[in-house]
Amino acid sequence: MTFRFKLSPRALRWLAIVLPVAFWAIVLFVRSAFITGTYNQSGVLFELLTMAVGATVFSYWIFLVLGEREAEIQRRSMQLAALHDAAVALTTELELGTVLQKVVDLARELVHAKYGALGVLDADGRAIEQFITSGITPEQRAQMGALPRGHGLLGALIREGKTIRIPNIDKDRRSVGFPPNHPPMHSLLGVPIRFKGRVIGDLYMTDKLGRTGDLALFTAQDQDVLEMFATQAAIAIENAQLYRQKQQLAVLEERERFGMDLHDGIIQSIYAIGLQLEDAQERIELEPREAANRVHVAILGLNDVIRDIRNYILDLRPQRFQGRDLKRGLEELARELRANTFLNVNLTADELEPNLLSPEQTVEILHVVQEALTNIRKHARASQVELDLVRDADAVILSIEDNGVGLENARRDNGGGNGLPNMHERARAARGDLSIARGELNGTRVVLRVPVPM
Repeated sequence: MTFRFKLSPRALRWLAIVLPVAFWAIVLFVRSAFITGTYNQSGVLFELLTMAVGATVFSYWIFLVLGEREAEIQRRSMQLAALHDAAVALTTELELGTVLQKVVDLARELVHAKYGALGVLDADGRAIEQFITSGITPEQRAQMGALPRGHGLLGALIREGKTIRIPNIDKDRRSVGFPPNHPPMHSLLGVPIRFKGRVIGDLYMTDKLGRTGDLALFTAQDQDVLEMFATQAAIAIENAQLYRQKQQLAVLEERERFGMDLHDGIIQSIYAIGLQLEDAQERIELEPREAANRVHVAILGLNDVIRDIRNYILDLRPQRFQGRDLKRGLEELARELRANTFLNVNLTADELEPNLLSPEQTVEILHVVQEALTNIRKHARASQVELDLVRDADAVILSIEDNGVGLENARRDNGGGNGLPNMHERARAARGDLSIARGELNGTRVVLRVPVPM
């Protein structure tokens, strides 16, 4: 049977002191008991004391080094575990806006930075196309104004494509300062995000936080971890972009199919009307009444064709929303808006009981949403849209909010129009109340409330 004794570092430290002293004491005992001769007792005690002090100092130094190495190994293990968790978290998302925000949030957590940002570069890799922040409130972000243009240290990272680690931003010769209302920042760790040799974005981490919450400096270990994470982030971003392109392709294919249906349907309708008119022409002399009746039918057919063309032009295709439940229709509208713009569109929707809303109400509500999203796309100059469908005690409440320029600015840019009157008309047709006001995101908030039986 084998016995294993596990000693703590504290016990090992004392053992390293006691064992040399005990060994020396045994040597003294053996010499005094079995070896004859005289020796100086004071000298022996001095030797024993010297050995004890030396062993203590040596033990302290050895175990101090071992303790530092163990702490470093533990920190490295924790960071690698966090890196693994972050990589797994990225693989669960495909929506580009969500992926970009997760990348910067997870990067900030990995290196314990107070602030973080992700700059997505344009196709040429020379300018910042999107700038996503972390650790900064939406109000602070709005006060800082437009997106960074890539000057100073941000531009240096874009041009050089190499990691930069700076202890003091103000003292770096490449720094050009901060814009008004920008929070103060001191240290910087910037890492490029590469995919297949091309830089597609950059991670900027500032103001590392120590264990007690005070500011510290980014380490080489932080740099290694962030560079490894940037590799995972590049794959996640590319996958999300491919997913968005696939969505865009699906929408384009759907539009092409609708266009073909429109073309074929109208051609067939006009051809049939032409045959009716030819038949009427032949009947004018012999059967004038029947000819007049056929001309009347042809006129009705032409009116139907004109109405169908107008509906397609206005993107109100016949039967488009027929057979849709409200949640499914909202998902389709949100998906189309994401695929055709760079907007970050978030949809949250409660499940509604079957037959809670009539099919006519559902169609009118979806047309209200379609008009609201069209206004946002054309006039709001927004980057984020929130759609929220809630089943209240006595009503279904749908809110649409953006972070754009606001209703009054959009009206001034638009010069008026029939969009808002059409929305109010459709809201009344759905037996609901529509309100439009300034939102919490400084843009516009549209709220449609449709009462339902309790």
